[in-house]
Amino acid sequence: MTLQARLDAFKIDFEAGKPPYNVPPAVIEIVHRATNELIESGAAARALKAGDKAPLFTLNDSQGHPT
Repeated sequence: MTLQARLDAFKIDFEAGKPPYNVPPAVIEIVHRATNELIESGAAARALKAGDKAPLFTLNDSQGHPT
C-alpha cells in the first residue's frame, strides 16, 4: 500500500470517527480549517524540496549552549 493510500484510508477512518480515533465533529472541523489555512498560506511552495540544501543552523544542547 502506498503512503498516499494509507493517508487516504486514515482520513476516511478519522473523519468517520472510527476507533481508535473517536473524535467529535468539532475536532474534524478544526482539522479541516487548519489544513485549509496551511494550503492558503503557500507554505508548501516555500518548503525545501528533495535535493535542496538546508540553511546553516546551530543546535543548542540541553543547557542552551550551541553545539
